[in-house]
Amino acid sequence: MAFSIVRHGNGSRADIRVDWERWMECADELYLRFHNRLDGDSPLNYHEVATVGFFASSAAMAGYLPMNEYDVFKKGKDAKRTKQRGRADLWFETGKRCYSFEFKRTRRPVTPAYLADRLDIAFNDVGCIHPDEYHYAAGCLITVASDPKRIAVCEEFARTGELDFAFRIGPLGEPAFLFFRLRA
Repeated sequence: MAFSIVRHGNGSRADIRVDWERWMECADELYLRFHNRLDGDSPLNYHEVATVGFFASSAAMAGYLPMNEYDVFKKGKDAKRTKQRGRADLWFETGKRCYSFEFKRTRRPVTPAYLADRLDIAFNDVGCIHPDEYHYAAGCLITVASDPKRIAVCEEFARTGELDFAFRIGPLGEPAFLFFRLRA
């Protein structure tokens, strides 16, 4: 089990931290079940829709009410006053709060600059979701680190000021890192 909090928000975000820790603990448990059942395969090595479905399942395991890849009206990327049809990646309700997420994945060799660019894309995408959908929204970048060099890059990126939360889940030899940046 590799679950750990690599970076967490400041004290004013303690409510988010409690909700997300529970969610990530369930994601870690589900990741390990999948990994063991499929002889070392990662559930996050498939396409984005499958990955988001995995995290929706993890939210349900945590006792939350999830919805993934659902139709929604979004703000236009350039003209923020316009509304256009689109899909949101993941939303879940904890009983007290609702969260909305836009995910991006990376499977290629990583550098801190590349991770920052990919997280920026997820962060900008979640900014198109109307604020009446959630209490908190975040862009999330996911990467599976399959070698010590890549693990080191992910740990270095988690220490930067570019993000609010970072978690490590999955087996020790091939952990997944999840990097989150919250919308203000």
